[in-house]
Amino acid sequence: MGHLKGFTLIELICVIAILGILALIAIPTITTSLDKWVLESTAKQIMEDIRWTQHLAITNAISHYFELDIDNRFYRIKSIALREPTKKTIEFSPNIASISSTLKTEGKYKRLTYSATGIPTQTGSIVLKSKKGKEKTITIAVGTGRVTIKP
Repeated sequence: MGHLKGFTLIELICVIAILGILALIAIPTITTSLDKWVLESTAKQIMEDIRWTQHLAITNAISHYFELDIDNRFYRIKSIALREPTKKTIEFSPNIASISSTLKTEGKYKRLTYSATGIPTQTGSIVLKSKKGKEKTITIAVGTGRVTIKP
């Protein structure tokens, strides 16, 4: 029996306890990083989709909408022409705690409209807030429709 090598039950329990303590320390850092990543990636995706809405308006020579439905937690891109289907619909991640906007309200949507020349008919901002309280503000500039993200 003296030549057999292995772990005793006490050694195994100690290793599991140490791994548990390390996991307790690491989990808050991981969830904070995930929360921050979801907020940043959502803001960047919205910014790119607003730019795409402007691009569609210019290339198709017809006004396009970026519509934000805060209550149902999604946004969509569509042409002003009723016969055309919605170009894109995106639902928000459950990690985004709240969404607010100063865009013009039309019906149940907050709407940003780009004319065929690529100029927005109005401007405003969209504020995303994470469960941890972090915020990202997406701003659409007057005149040009330029989109920026502020922390």
